[in-house]
Amino acid sequence: MNKKVYYNSKYILITTGEFQQSGNQLIVNTSDLNADLLNEGINKFIQQNDGPDLILITQNTDSLFEEIKKYFTYIEAAGGLIEQNNKYLFIYRLKKWDLPKGKIDLGENPQQTAIRECEEECAITGLEIVKELPSTYHIYQYKTGFALKTIYWFLMKTTFSGQLIPQTTEYIEKAEWLDETRIKQDVIPNTYSSVLDLILVSIPH
Repeated sequence: MNKKVYYNSKYILITTGEFQQSGNQLIVNTSDLNADLLNEGINKFIQQNDGPDLILITQNTDSLFEEIKKYFTYIEAAGGLIEQNNKYLFIYRLKKWDLPKGKIDLGENPQQTAIRECEEECAITGLEIVKELPSTYHIYQYKTGFALKTIYWFLMKTTFSGQLIPQTTEYIEKAEWLDETRIKQDVIPNTYSSVLDLILVSIPH
């Protein structure tokens, strides 16, 4: 399965088979790539803000992803896309629309984390997981270096009818149920690239 790892507005695409170039992209066949060249390529990708997207063609996406993880602090998190009566729960944090999520604690599985984090960030209860959604991946500055985070996502439903309370200690300003119109008008123009990918494949439109 292909993996797209975002860093700001750019991405690393780990893929199999042929790839048709479009736009500002650097395509590398990893059969000709050793560890030193991979390290050099990743460093250039991070340092060049206006540089190309990096397309890595490989026979095994999972194996190459494991190699790339070694260059970062690796973090796993989980979150939820919560649906109720054709509306979806979004949070507004740091001037962008997002979905509730958080790091996986020791001893938790992703499903447990997703439910806990949604409950904590929005004061919601009665969550039930319907199915697993595609995971997302992104790189960001972390301490003195960079982290690569995998987020496991789950579609959830609930009969909760109480007031949503945003967790302000996590810089969440709003937690709201949004319909398709609000999602198109407000969320899609102002969310993270990885969240946008998830929305487009998971919410009927």
